[in-house]
Amino acid sequence: MLTGQTVERILDTSGWQGERRNPAKQWATTWRRDGAHAWIQGDSSVQVEFTLWYREIEDERPDPDTYIDELYDAAFSELPGVAAELESGVLAGRLEAVDEDLTDGSDYIDHTAWRIADKVLLAGVKRDDTDAPVQLVVVLRGYGTGEQDDAGEWL
Repeated sequence: MLTGQTVERILDTSGWQGERRNPAKQWATTWRRDGAHAWIQGDSSVQVEFTLWYREIEDERPDPDTYIDELYDAAFSELPGVAAELESGVLAGRLEAVDEDLTDGSDYIDHTAWRIADKVLLAGVKRDDTDAPVQLVVVLRGYGTGEQDDAGEWL
């Protein structure tokens, strides 16, 4: 299980700068390093989301629909490179591709996901709502941290 304190120690020793502390948590929840951002989300079992890049939606563009398609295309073109780096980096040989949905119910526009021991590593393109930027993220979280239904499937 990933805990906030464990993730905080790892980020701190890896040179990330803690930016904001939620008074209800015992760890910094937002982090920054070399233009990348990280968020520790959750309570006892947490997930860490690293935003590699994001592009804001510019409403003043002449054709916002075309612009959003350009943002998606830019994010899609970056995703295979990020996935290749993850597969060949320090986790090489430990990542297990599986056929199951590892998104934990999140709505990614496109993604690649792996299991690594009792964790999930996911690289994906997302846009949370109509006002949010298009983002390329890497998420690390525990596997099966949600609840199961009567058939044993993760909700």
